[in-house]
Amino acid sequence: MILADFLVEQWLNPMDSKAEHNFGTSCVKALTMDELFRVTEQDENAFLKDLSTMSLHYHHGDSTGSPRVKKAVAGLYPKADVDPKHVMMVHGGTGANDIVIMGLLEKGDNIVVIKPTYQQHYDIPKSMGIETRIVQLKEEEEYLLNMKELSKAVDGNTKLIALSNPNNPTGVTLYKDGLQELVEIARSVDAYILCDEIYRGMDETYMPSILDFGYDKAISVSSLSKMFSMAGTRIGWIVTKDEYAYKNFENRRSYNTICCGIIDEIVGAIAMENYEKVWARARSILAPNKQMVYDWVKTQPHLSLHGDAKGTTCLIRYDYDITSTDMAVDAMEKARILLCHGACFDEEPAFRLGYGGFTDRNQLQESLDALGDYLKTLE
Repeated sequence: MILADFLVEQWLNPMDSKAEHNFGTSCVKALTMDELFRVTEQDENAFLKDLSTMSLHYHHGDSTGSPRVKKAVAGLYPKADVDPKHVMMVHGGTGANDIVIMGLLEKGDNIVVIKPTYQQHYDIPKSMGIETRIVQLKEEEEYLLNMKELSKAVDGNTKLIALSNPNNPTGVTLYKDGLQELVEIARSVDAYILCDEIYRGMDETYMPSILDFGYDKAISVSSLSKMFSMAGTRIGWIVTKDEYAYKNFENRRSYNTICCGIIDEIVGAIAMENYEKVWARARSILAPNKQMVYDWVKTQPHLSLHGDAKGTTCLIRYDYDITSTDMAVDAMEKARILLCHGACFDEEPAFRLGYGGFTDRNQLQESLDALGDYLKTLE
C-alpha cells in the first residue's frame, strides 16, 4: 500500500525547531510539568511519590487504557452519557484516525470526506482503493458545511463520513443544529461518523460533541495535543458506543499499539480530570491572539480571512503570484517564518496560520510584523 506524502507533518516536524517566528504550530503553547500541576492545582510531590513505587508493567489490567484515564476521557463528554467502556486509548489523534479508517472501510464501501481537513481522512482511504467522495467547504460560504451537498454525496454504500470539528485548518465549527443535521444525514444511510474533535474547547460556551445526539455510530476521536498542550504525551482516544466498531478497533489496535504508555496515561488523566482549568488556560492564550491575527489581516491588502475560527488556526488566502509551497519555503529561508502551506490541505493559494504557540503577545506582534515585512517582498 503506497501512501501519499503526509505534507503537513513532513514540512512542519523538521522546521519547528528552526523557526524564529512560528506560525506553523497548531497546539496551544506546551505545558511544563510544573505548570500542569499549578494549573490543575494538584499535588506534584504526591504524584512523584506515587510514581516512584509504581509498577512499570505494561498495561495494569486493561490494554485499552487504565481505568483512571478512561474515566477521565468519559468526563469530557458531559452530555453524551459516555461510559469508560466506550473509550479506547491510542497513540495520539493520528493513531485514532488511522485505526477508525482502516478498521471500518472495506472493498465496496465509500467514504465521504468534508474538506479541507487532516490529510489522513482522505489519503488513507484512497491508498486502500476506497471510493473517496469530497464535500468541499467554500470560502464564499464562510466554510460552513452545505448540508444539501452532503446529502447528495452519501448513499447506501457510504460506510463513513469524516470531518474535523472545529475544522482544521479554518477553525470553523458546527454547533448543535449543524451536528444534529449531520447525524440525521448519516442515520439516513446507516453510516458511521468519524468526527475529529481535537480542537474542541476554545469557546467559552459549551462546544457540543458528535456523541451528544444519541447516534451510536457517531465516533469521536481526540488527543492531548491541541487544547491540552501536551502533544509529547502521545495520548489520544477513540470513543464509540457501537459494539461492533469497538471490538473491530480493539483488534486492529492489538496489531499496532498493544497499549499506551502508562506514565503518559497518568499525566494525561490529571489534565483531563481538570479539563476546565486546562482549557481556561488555553482560552486565555487563544482569544486575544486570535483577535490580534484577525485585526492584522485587515491591514494586509493582499490577504483575506473568512470564517470564525474556534480552534487554534485559521486559513488565510492571498493574491500573490506564488504557490503556497514556494511561499512557505521562501519565508522560512529568508525570514525564519514558519507557515503551513495551503497545499497541505489542497487549498491554493492560502496558508494556515497558527496562533496558539504565543504566550507573549509582544512576541506575537513582532512575528506578525515580520510576516508583514516578508509579504511586502512578494509585491
